[in-house]
Amino acid sequence: MLWGGGALAEVVAHGVAIESAVAVALQSAAAGSPSDLVLFIGRFHPLLVHLPIGFLLLAFLLELFGRFERYKDLGNAVSFSLFLGGLSAVGAAGTGYLLSMDGGYGEGVLSIHMWLGIAVALLSLAAFVLRQWYYENPKLKKVYTGVLAAMVLCLVSAGHYGGSLTHGSDYLVQYMPEPLRPFAGLPPKEDRGIPKIENIDSARVFQDVIHPILDTRCVSCHNPEKKKGELLLTTYENMMEGGESGPPLKAGSADSSDLVHRLLLPEADDDHMPPEGKMQLTGDQVDLITWWIDQGAPMDLTISEMQVPEDISEALNKLTVEGTSFLAKTEVPKADTSVINNLKSQGIKISPIAQETNFLQVKYPSTEDSVNLQKLTPISEQITWLDLANTKVSDQGLSHLAEFTNLTRLNLEQTSIADSAMAIVSSLEHLEYLNAYQTDVSDEGLQQLQKNKSLTALYIWQTNVTDEGVNKLQEKLTELYIDTGWGQATVDSTTTKDQQSR
Repeated sequence: MLWGGGALAEVVAHGVAIESAVAVALQSAAAGSPSDLVLFIGRFHPLLVHLPIGFLLLAFLLELFGRFERYKDLGNAVSFSLFLGGLSAVGAAGTGYLLSMDGGYGEGVLSIHMWLGIAVALLSLAAFVLRQWYYENPKLKKVYTGVLAAMVLCLVSAGHYGGSLTHGSDYLVQYMPEPLRPFAGLPPKEDRGIPKIENIDSARVFQDVIHPILDTRCVSCHNPEKKKGELLLTTYENMMEGGESGPPLKAGSADSSDLVHRLLLPEADDDHMPPEGKMQLTGDQVDLITWWIDQGAPMDLTISEMQVPEDISEALNKLTVEGTSFLAKTEVPKADTSVINNLKSQGIKISPIAQETNFLQVKYPSTEDSVNLQKLTPISEQITWLDLANTKVSDQGLSHLAEFTNLTRLNLEQTSIADSAMAIVSSLEHLEYLNAYQTDVSDEGLQQLQKNKSLTALYIWQTNVTDEGVNKLQEKLTELYIDTGWGQATVDSTTTKDQQSR
């Protein structure tokens, strides 16, 4: 019983020390932000957390092989390994708690990780004690075996949730080889990157250029699961709301924006963003963000509505789709000027999507009590981008949409449309871009889009769509970029071979 008395007393003493450190942390938190000493000790967690993993997994393997006659001598080292694993698990749990006081972590995942870590510490110490006792009471051997198995299960789970806190929820399986993914119940591999832009003039600067950059480079540290500095970058509204230091940018002045300041710091600087070791932004990406902020950081403006210097134009051209788009190889007659003037007098905004083209972009006013697309049908052949965002359009109000045969972009965000509208949208043969943000579309409506073979970008933030619905659509449209607003997007690897995944 060498391990049953004095060593256990050391465990208790160590536990008292940890409890004391936790008490100090709680007092510090009650007074405001945690002290530097608390955070200093807490940052030893990434170092200590690997010790129990090694010791406890070794104890499990020693126990497993030690039950074979050939390797029975290995069993002599199990108690020693469990003892060291239990001690280090207590230390890892204590420092992990102190580290969590620094903030910036999603409460749900953090809570699960914490309690699993505590369970590992308790179960490992329980296994250590039970292994001494079952020599005197063999009936306890089954209990010991069950506790040991539960310890390993909690250890693996705690490691998974710890990785999710640090690297994101999909970190473990993101690069799982394609042949293994179906067996694990995973969708086809996601090569997540910045989607190519079909038409540079009609592209919206934030949604099509800036947000994808932030999504692939910054959201891994600024998402609901890991909210570093209390800052979320998953949506425009989140970004403008800011974090602990306020909004990360000052519209109209990149020089005064903390976001740009951090991007331009040396990579080794503690305040540099993204942190050293993370995927860094390219020079073009920093230039695009700087330009966007200097232009007032607009949410809805298109590139054609902004002043674009030559160097920014070159950077934007690198984001365009290689090859010839549908619009580039299609000609339509010029729309009747009198019809356009009449529609403009009713508050409808109409303009060419680019110079030397007869294709039009139309934005319907949100002030109207209802949307009447029938009044647009005289120029339906020329309309290729239709913006109905924030209007009172209904599913029934879209009944004439099928007549807009050359429509490539459709914005329905923040409208009351639902699944039946998607049946109408599915008839648009050349539709490439669809925004259904904050609508009542569900999985049923989403599956209607399987007919839209030309669709390359789909935005479905804050809808009734589930991950299962997204995965089913992705199986049919493998080249489709899908943005659910949680930093999850999918594009076909053949179109992103020159991009680095997040």
